[in-house]
Amino acid sequence: MSTTSDVTLPVPPPNETGPGFDFLTWFELNRSRIIAGAGVVVVGVLVFLFIRWQHDQNESAASSALSAVLNGSGNAAQPSGAALLAVADAHSGTQAAERARLLAAGRLYVEGKYADAHTQFDKFTVDYPESPLFNTALLGLASSLDSQNKTNEALAAYQRLISTAPNDPIAARARLSKARIHEALNQAATAVALYDEISRSQTAGDLGQEAAILRARLVTAHPELESTPTLTNTVRVTAPPAKP
Repeated sequence: MSTTSDVTLPVPPPNETGPGFDFLTWFELNRSRIIAGAGVVVVGVLVFLFIRWQHDQNESAASSALSAVLNGSGNAAQPSGAALLAVADAHSGTQAAERARLLAAGRLYVEGKYADAHTQFDKFTVDYPESPLFNTALLGLASSLDSQNKTNEALAAYQRLISTAPNDPIAARARLSKARIHEALNQAATAVALYDEISRSQTAGDLGQEAAILRARLVTAHPELESTPTLTNTVRVTAPPAKP
């Protein structure tokens, strides 16, 4: 007759999440998998740190190169557009290259190289669409076209800026330039309406006063425009025939 002490009861497997969990046993059974997984994590961290370090090094080198061009001459002379462009090309993908590209475009414009300036302003808008300097590049692009007497393209470029950032103070400059073109084309009604827009704008600053002066001068020459309805950015008015 068997006694209680003679009975062998089955032992359930240890609960890996409960108090009976034997960590050492579990680790020994899964050693290779744990080591392999840890190795992957370590390699991933090292790669990330290296990429971050390399990015910081590139940014530092680019900033140093830009500073050298901006300040290296030791005199009042401004760096050439070509020198700034060399920095932008050599350090592509960095924040310093972004600044160098726009500075180069602006310098090329000042040097009278309007076609080259247009190319660089246009490249900036393509390469850096999220840049806080994007609207500045749009204005530079339009001004470069304007300076090349590419009237229709310039008008479209100014309008692009106005449509992209209608309430940005820089849009007032685009409206003013656009109005001057229309005035030169004897499209006085359109010019007056744009001057009115600038005068009403709360972000135009000193350009509002300039626009008011230009409007008054134009209306003096065309008194029939005194009651011309104000345009919006999307409304076009057919100008009356120019007076002989």
